[in-house]
Amino acid sequence: MLNNWFKIVVYHSKKNKLYVLFNLLCLALGITAVLLSTLYWQEETSFDRWNANKEEVYFIESRSDNHSFGSQPYVLSSLLKEHHNFVEDYLLYSGYFSTHVMHNKKAYAIEKILQTNASFFSFFPYKIIYGSPSSIFKNPKEIALEKQKSSVVFGEGVNPIGEQIEVDDEWYTVVAVYDLEGKRSSFMPDAVVNDHQFIPEDLVGNWNYSSSSVLIKTKEGEKLAQAADQIYSQYYLLPMAEKQQLSLAEFEKKNNGIYNQKTVIHPLKGLHFEDAGNVVTPEANVKGTTLYVIVGLSWVLFVLSLFNYVNLSLSQAVSRAKEVGIRKVLGGSKRKIIQQALFETSLTMLLSFVGSFFMVLWILPFVNSFLGTHIVVHLRDALFLFVGVYLLVLLLGGLIPALYRSNYQILPVLKGNYYRSRSGSVLKNAFLILQFAIACWFISSTYIMYQQVHYMTTKSLGFSGDQVISFPFLEEEPIEIEERHQAYQAFKQEALRIKGVEQMAFTDLDYGSEERSRYMQLFEYEGENLRVAVHNVEAGYLEMMQVGLKEGRYLTNKFASDSIQNAVINESLLRQLHKDSIAGLVVNGTTIVGVVQDFHTAGFEYEISPKMFVLPSQTFFHFTQVSMKLDVHQLETILPAVEKLWETFHKGTDKSFEYSFMDQKFAKNFEKIKIQQQVMMGLSYLVIFIALFGLFAVSSYTIGTKLRAIAIRKVLGAETRGLIQDLSYQYLIYCMIGFGLSVFPSYYLLNAWLSDYAYRIEISYEVYVVCLILIVILTLLIVVSRAYQATRVNVLKYIKYE
Repeated sequence: MLNNWFKIVVYHSKKNKLYVLFNLLCLALGITAVLLSTLYWQEETSFDRWNANKEEVYFIESRSDNHSFGSQPYVLSSLLKEHHNFVEDYLLYSGYFSTHVMHNKKAYAIEKILQTNASFFSFFPYKIIYGSPSSIFKNPKEIALEKQKSSVVFGEGVNPIGEQIEVDDEWYTVVAVYDLEGKRSSFMPDAVVNDHQFIPEDLVGNWNYSSSSVLIKTKEGEKLAQAADQIYSQYYLLPMAEKQQLSLAEFEKKNNGIYNQKTVIHPLKGLHFEDAGNVVTPEANVKGTTLYVIVGLSWVLFVLSLFNYVNLSLSQAVSRAKEVGIRKVLGGSKRKIIQQALFETSLTMLLSFVGSFFMVLWILPFVNSFLGTHIVVHLRDALFLFVGVYLLVLLLGGLIPALYRSNYQILPVLKGNYYRSRSGSVLKNAFLILQFAIACWFISSTYIMYQQVHYMTTKSLGFSGDQVISFPFLEEEPIEIEERHQAYQAFKQEALRIKGVEQMAFTDLDYGSEERSRYMQLFEYEGENLRVAVHNVEAGYLEMMQVGLKEGRYLTNKFASDSIQNAVINESLLRQLHKDSIAGLVVNGTTIVGVVQDFHTAGFEYEISPKMFVLPSQTFFHFTQVSMKLDVHQLETILPAVEKLWETFHKGTDKSFEYSFMDQKFAKNFEKIKIQQQVMMGLSYLVIFIALFGLFAVSSYTIGTKLRAIAIRKVLGAETRGLIQDLSYQYLIYCMIGFGLSVFPSYYLLNAWLSDYAYRIEISYEVYVVCLILIVILTLLIVVSRAYQATRVNVLKYIKYE
């Protein structure tokens, strides 16, 4: 029996190669999308699930009305443990840093070094390969290495306990080697150093020094936020109030809520998905919405391919009608016909899954690169997924066509009537309308993404960076500020002698993905509490970057007061001050001498924050980057000369000269949305292809049921044009209905996506007009071609029995 069924499948596959190929391709694409999204879901939801402490460890965040802080003063954690018995332990940590470590005069790169204290392996119980857990981090300057990094530095299978390695000109003793064992966590360092364990006394009790984030271990997490707020009020605010001879309430009222902040706690088990506030973990968090969108889109693609499979199967059932009739005459039962149809679906699924498995292996490296993940396909997991998807397709995609085919009546079929009135038409048309709706949604989404990308890439950034390069200078070297300043001045003097170097200046502005500032000022101005980022810029920097001057003048070294009490502000701060002009404007004791136009230093997700720019001084002398304006026509000679000069100031270090053009550096902020656009465009092509192929199948079937009517109308003198119109109009109606169903969800979801951007486009009717025109044209191309082919029918073939 199975052999007979298999031969029949092979026969019909050879007879309908195109249908079979497209069917397999559509199903394989849908299964591939589901497999990838499921693997991604498993990857992200596995973070910290293995950790036995996940229910007892909490991240502490401080929030005020307008700001949030992920870093806490050292003193907060120690006071919490000292004064509250329910606090078992605390973990201090900073983000990863990367450097080269030295051993036996050889340098080895380590990308993820975590600064923390002795509690790390208590909070994250990774397997210790070498070393004793009880003796880890008992002394200053100790380091634990991940198993693979230890093998690179010391050799495979070598016990390095007690060995010395040099990290940033400091010697550390190796006290442990641990194994991550492939476990996913918010903390997966290549090395751990106990720099936050032995802290200078002047920093331990300093409430104004916040350089580390804090995790607290407790079984009574509901008490933690209140306890932290109590410590903050009692040990930070109350001493300041008493110093001013005020009660705590009077002090808070006098400062108009500047110090009004509350503690928010986040359990470790959900830390990987925190995207609100300022939750800081070494491994990047993932937005829950991103995960849901990716999984949702993959299932939409799968459902679309499933609808398409059902429609194709129903359409192909027409050509199998006589076969069903003969089987019934020969004694075949309805049950056997259903089993045969399910057998054919199983074979189709098996071939589709094999194709999708190879697709996954091919696409996975691109997915990992795009999402920043480390997804690995395990055959066992793939088989479990296959079983689940197989059962789903078998029940939804296989059972419907099987029941449809088994219900053919013997006498009508044997007399040549293969088309069963309206049976199954409603279902096929409903699937077709949903396919239209999904296709329209993808088309409008792709178009809006294109518009947003175009807006971001063409919008003025407020500065010109096409001739300006930036690079670090003595960034991590352990030298005094004054010594660094003198070295910079010597470097600048020599650099400006290089032919083609036009200007040079430094700043602490960080052109990255987020708004950041090293210095923040909190003050009251005309009854309003303000928080302003203060940025250190060398004289001439704003002019070099061609930041427009709106009022007043730039800062200059010609006036001594400019480095003492004068500043320039941006338009955002002027608006926040509710001023139209800077005439006579003094802010927090600083005289404002100029206003520059707003310019972007972060991605378009962030509004340009109020900024104040000051010249370097004893108070403000920190810079992250040196910027240099070059003659772009002489780059081949300028860059080697600058690199050679830079290296003379970095002798004895393992650093290399790395630079980037400012416009290209900022453009990296657009890479993610550009990839999103490309992914959405690729999915749109797939969805449109599947939807149109489904339309092709359904229209072929429906028009095929009307061939006898077409033949009769042609005998009665009907024109080809009229016949084509009659055969096509219903599909235009289905197209319109599908388009209408897509408008509201697409508008709502795309507005939600655009809400992540402070600078964005508005969704206009133009998007939906373009979408409608495109889907109508594609529909007409398919339907009119099928209708025209139907009008070429052989009249005698269909009316010879009439």
